[in-house]
Amino acid sequence: MSEFTHAVGFGLVTASILALAAVAVNLQVGVTNFINFAYGDFLTFGAYVAWVVSSRGFNFFLAVLLGGVATGLLGVAANAFIFRPFMRRGVRTTTLLIAGIGLSFITEQGITLIWGANPLRFNGVSLGTAMTVGPFVLTPGALLMMGSALSLLLLLHVLLSRTKFGKSLRATSENVDLAQACGINCERVISVTWFLAGILTAVAGVGLSLQENNLNPVLGFNELFIIFGAVILGGLGRPYGAMLGALVVGLITEIAGAYVDAAYKTSIAFGIVIILLLFRPQGVLRSAGKTF
Repeated sequence: MSEFTHAVGFGLVTASILALAAVAVNLQVGVTNFINFAYGDFLTFGAYVAWVVSSRGFNFFLAVLLGGVATGLLGVAANAFIFRPFMRRGVRTTTLLIAGIGLSFITEQGITLIWGANPLRFNGVSLGTAMTVGPFVLTPGALLMMGSALSLLLLLHVLLSRTKFGKSLRATSENVDLAQACGINCERVISVTWFLAGILTAVAGVGLSLQENNLNPVLGFNELFIIFGAVILGGLGRPYGAMLGALVVGLITEIAGAYVDAAYKTSIAFGIVIILLLFRPQGVLRSAGKTF
């Protein structure tokens, strides 16, 4: 039982990181109707920017914030100069997916060119010594990651449900033409959404690099399909579903890793996700329409 509870604790930490990335993907999908395959590399980019700022002696939390801002701006630029021109031409979704894959390779190679291929670590940043928290054994750093993720997701919930921007975002997600007819600047809403998604992605990247104690150019790419698994399980375009999907995938991955070779835990997690999707192909959360 102890091994199981330890795995559940690790799973909750993993789920909190996955939730940030999965919600970021779902926010963007909600307003654009396509998946950006470069998000894994955006995650890596944010972590590298945070590492650069931190290595210059600046406060770690400031480094994470600047990494988020840089990744948000990268997302806005990708939308403005790559995806939006394609969408204005009315291209098929397949073309946008290919453009995203191309952007993924460009970003990954750019990271390698700038920072090299050798693994890096956040100097002077430690998760701390493991301690008992209820039935779980977690480090202070893991608790901080979970708390930070929950805080960001709570702020996002308030933004989506209680602000004018949130209403505009939901309207844009539901029907762009109708939203524009109502006076909503959909282009601005989409740009801000890309920016917010970039911030969440960067924070997830820093959390993942700290959890694995490793920062390398393929960090995010290696996790991309796990993130997509959480997104699809929760339902495309549904940020709240992504949170639940991340919880399921995170727990399954770490519990599987406690009982089998860690090399197979991701495969087992995906196998279970596929079985769940056979019964709920629309995702675990499904409501009428395409609202957030």
